[in-house]
Amino acid sequence: MDNFEWVFGLNKRFGLYHVNFDTQVRTPKLSASFYSNVITKNAAGV
Repeated sequence: MDNFEWVFGLNKRFGLYHVNFDTQVRTPKLSASFYSNVITKNAAGV
Protein backbone atom coordinates (compact mmCIF):
# COMPACT_ATOMS: atom_id res chain seq x y z
CA MET A 1 0.00 0.00 0.00
CA ASP A 2 1.06 3.61 -0.25
CA ASN A 3 3.19 4.63 2.66
CA PHE A 4 5.30 7.35 4.20
CA GLU A 5 8.78 7.68 2.67
CA TRP A 6 11.35 9.55 4.76
CA VAL A 7 12.84 11.39 1.78
CA PHE A 8 9.57 12.26 -0.02
CA GLY A 9 7.03 12.31 2.83
CA LEU A 10 3.57 11.52 1.50
CA ASN A 11 4.19 13.12 -1.92
CA LYS A 12 5.42 9.99 -3.70
CA ARG A 13 2.92 7.16 -3.96
CA PHE A 14 4.03 3.61 -4.58
CA GLY A 15 2.82 0.15 -3.72
CA LEU A 16 0.12 -2.23 -4.84
CA TYR A 17 -2.81 -0.25 -3.43
CA HIS A 18 -3.69 3.44 -3.46
CA VAL A 19 -4.71 4.62 0.01
CA ASN A 20 -6.99 7.59 0.51
CA PHE A 21 -5.54 8.89 3.77
CA ASP A 22 -8.72 10.81 4.64
CA THR A 23 -11.13 7.87 4.32
CA GLN A 24 -8.62 4.98 4.61
CA VAL A 25 -10.19 3.43 1.48
CA ARG A 26 -7.71 1.20 -0.34
CA THR A 27 -8.00 0.76 -4.11
CA PRO A 28 -5.91 -1.84 -5.98
CA LYS A 29 -3.60 -0.47 -8.66
CA LEU A 30 -2.85 -2.27 -11.95
CA SER A 31 0.37 -3.52 -10.38
CA ALA A 32 -1.70 -5.45 -7.80
CA SER A 33 -3.34 -7.43 -10.59
CA PHE A 34 0.01 -8.03 -12.29
CA TYR A 35 1.61 -9.22 -9.06
CA SER A 36 -1.36 -11.49 -8.34
CA ASN A 37 -0.85 -13.15 -11.74
CA VAL A 38 2.89 -13.54 -11.06
CA ILE A 39 2.12 -15.31 -7.77
CA THR A 40 -0.61 -17.50 -9.29
CA LYS A 41 1.52 -18.59 -12.26
CA ASN A 42 4.79 -18.61 -10.29
CA ALA A 43 6.35 -16.73 -13.21
CA ALA A 44 6.87 -13.12 -14.25
CA GLY A 45 6.72 -13.90 -17.97
CA VAL A 46 3.73 -14.03 -20.28
